[in-house]
Amino acid sequence: MSFATWTALRYLKSSRESRFFSWITFLSLFGLAIGVAALIVVLSVINGFEYELRNRFLQANAHIMAYRYPAGMSNPEKWSKIIEKDFADEVRGTSPFIHYETMAKSGAIMQGVLVRGIAPKQREAVQSMRSLIQPQEAMDQIQQEIDDADAGKPEPETPGIIVGSGLLGILNVKVGETIHLIAPTENRFSDMKRFKVVGTYNSGLKHYDNRLVAMSLTAAKSFFHMGEVVTGLEIGLHDADRSPKVARLMEEKYNLSFREWQSYNRPLFEAMERERTVIALIVAMVVIVAGFNILTTVFVSVSQKQRDISILKALGARNRQIMGLFLVQSLCIGIGGSIVGAILAGGISYVLEHYPFIDLPEPYFLKSLPVHYSAQVYLGVAGAASIVCLLAGLYPAYVASRVVPTEGIAGTGQAL
Repeated sequence: MSFATWTALRYLKSSRESRFFSWITFLSLFGLAIGVAALIVVLSVINGFEYELRNRFLQANAHIMAYRYPAGMSNPEKWSKIIEKDFADEVRGTSPFIHYETMAKSGAIMQGVLVRGIAPKQREAVQSMRSLIQPQEAMDQIQQEIDDADAGKPEPETPGIIVGSGLLGILNVKVGETIHLIAPTENRFSDMKRFKVVGTYNSGLKHYDNRLVAMSLTAAKSFFHMGEVVTGLEIGLHDADRSPKVARLMEEKYNLSFREWQSYNRPLFEAMERERTVIALIVAMVVIVAGFNILTTVFVSVSQKQRDISILKALGARNRQIMGLFLVQSLCIGIGGSIVGAILAGGISYVLEHYPFIDLPEPYFLKSLPVHYSAQVYLGVAGAASIVCLLAGLYPAYVASRVVPTEGIAGTGQAL
């Protein structure tokens, strides 16, 4: 242990003469801990919102969508094989889909809906939807319709559909009941067909849950008279974050249009990024205030230790060693406060995660505050707080290094 470190630790310990200073040190350390904890908890909650949103968007959407608008994709099997072969290292799976906007009718209630025709077995290789479906057997029932059609069996008179949880309430129906969907045609009158609700879809995202109706790909083709044409392909990647780069490569290679999942939700994520920056800067002011408290603490220490500084200089201590002594002292306070703050933040985050006592209002899609633990956040905030404390101790340390021994022994030492 170096001279500066050993002496700085001795100065931080309580003694009969420095008990008042020790209380100031403790309060400064605790103030810093509160600032560190507040900043970590805020960032953890914001990251939790982004993490939950990301997961829910990824469950609701494929990583990349390939389509040919407005004609549609007439040979999806061929395109699936080509894409999976050319991008074997990137692509996890592909699945054809149909998207169509129409109207749903239940009694006297009419509501605009987005119909999604899916192939559940192929969709699982792209992105699993099962955690969003209740009961999960509804997906098996939808897949069974596709298997029966492949086996040459006739289409059921009342095909099954999965309805968004919000839409279910709007239409005032329950699982097991039936609703009618309207298929727009070129004729004067539109077709209307009855479907049975076999399950609910609940992503926690209102713009999906209030509009989405999922049915088997074969039922969607038949209902919208699409023949063998589909809207496009859903593409799942091994790494969802590489979607923009892979989509650009695909667009250069194929005569198709591609859209990655980030582009659907870019305004929302950009808004969250701006909010994170603004809130972090506001809460970081607490850490900066704590840094000023530590500056004051080190100044008090310099004032109290003038006689000791003079004796150390008389024994041969150099200005650099004196300056290092008080820098170590401020750094120790910073590291101690950061560790206590990180532990406090972990405890608060644990309580928020396992004992959700804060209920979020209706506009939010979550019922309670989400928390996402990140070593980068904990280490980053703790490191930044320690640096702030080190910088806060620079000037008092410089003042200490300039004390003249003869004046310091008399208690009148000042910086030159």
